[in-house]
Amino acid sequence: MRPFIISFLTYAAMTVVVVVVESFQPVVVLSPSRGRVSSLIRLRESSSSEDKEEKPAPFFSVDATAATESSPAPAPSPPAAVDSTLTLTAKTMDEGIYGFNKAVIDTVYDVICFLYPVKGNDRDYARFFVLETVARVPYFAYLSVMHLRETFGERYPKMSDRMRTHYAEADNELHHLLIMESLGGNSNIIDRTLAQTMAFFYYWYVIGIYTFNEPAAYHLSELIEDHAFNTYSKFTTEYEERLKNEPVPDVARKYYENDNPFLFDLFCTVKNKSESIDGNYSQRRPQLTSLYDVFINIRDDEKEHWKTLCNLVQYDDMYAVDATEVQSTTPEQKVTTA
Repeated sequence: MRPFIISFLTYAAMTVVVVVVESFQPVVVLSPSRGRVSSLIRLRESSSSEDKEEKPAPFFSVDATAATESSPAPAPSPPAAVDSTLTLTAKTMDEGIYGFNKAVIDTVYDVICFLYPVKGNDRDYARFFVLETVARVPYFAYLSVMHLRETFGERYPKMSDRMRTHYAEADNELHHLLIMESLGGNSNIIDRTLAQTMAFFYYWYVIGIYTFNEPAAYHLSELIEDHAFNTYSKFTTEYEERLKNEPVPDVARKYYENDNPFLFDLFCTVKNKSESIDGNYSQRRPQLTSLYDVFINIRDDEKEHWKTLCNLVQYDDMYAVDATEVQSTTPEQKVTTA
């Protein structure tokens, strides 16, 4: 009797394992808001046998004559431009969600401004340390949710591009944070505790919002990046002379001048066609001569993030409109009847 019971239990366990494994097989989930599957599939099906034998080009093209240890990898090319004959209408944000998001971000920002007033001294770097610690959180919150969805089989067109861009954005914000740390912004344990506590809770807040409403989560970051740009813009204007007499931190020179430009260029998704070269990524590779140049580039980075987020909120597409056409998200205007 015992052998029979053991065999039965073994068979039952194997059946459960098979059912679980089969239930988690990847399934391509397509949403109308994500766009449609490219006609590339149909082209491949109708191609000749000779074409099918050709291997697809690798994501990173390598020129054998130019590939050296010192030469950086080529910058990626953005997807083809949207057909100019199509009329794109920017989506508005639900008035209630818009107002709540703005109240949350403005309150947090006002608290930081109260605790860390800008006075043109070293304490300003503590303020920027707190801001950068919080501002970088949403990008890896997005990635956490997207990786989990990908694990359970949800994949849609452009998902990989969006994940790469969010990683590059998080990497860029990390270097902003490293610059503030190199300037002594994290030297006080109270500043570190406040920044890290805010970041911890904000991470889980963004996780929850992004899980159920992606545009609302992107809008939160749009508001943060707008505040960040204005803060750095005002700081560089008011303290230009002082900053021009300060040296460039090593971590800033390494990131902006020496590192491989791939990740730096990858988060610059919204291009200005009049400034781009052959429709590719802009050639904004700064030369740093003082701390002023460092803060100018941090300011410009925040603007790049803001443009990408506006496109995601309003068009669900990072490449929807040209840089000259990007505008802040607006609340939905409800029509009132007389």
